[in-house]
Amino acid sequence: MEEKFCGVWGHLREEYLEANKPELYEMMVEKNELEEYLTGYQLAYSSRAEKMAEKMAAERGVDDNLYKEDSLAWILATEKIQEEVQLALKKEIQQ
Repeated sequence: MEEKFCGVWGHLREEYLEANKPELYEMMVEKNELEEYLTGYQLAYSSRAEKMAEKMAAERGVDDNLYKEDSLAWILATEKIQEEVQLALKKEIQQ
């Protein structure tokens, strides 16, 4: 069976299911439902990550003005936000 790329969020969910819910994982594989499930997860969590990052950036003043004033501070703040979003969603996906 050819494996399709399901994105970072879908991959995290797949790893969780395979390690923690092997019966469910195998059932989804057997019924050819896994790829569609993981693709849905990827789409939902990509959108969610983007919205969370936008909200955090707005709350912290990480915007075009900061970029114009201090691009390095903007880059560092943006990276920090991305790390926080990834950590929060990773915990959620692995439940």
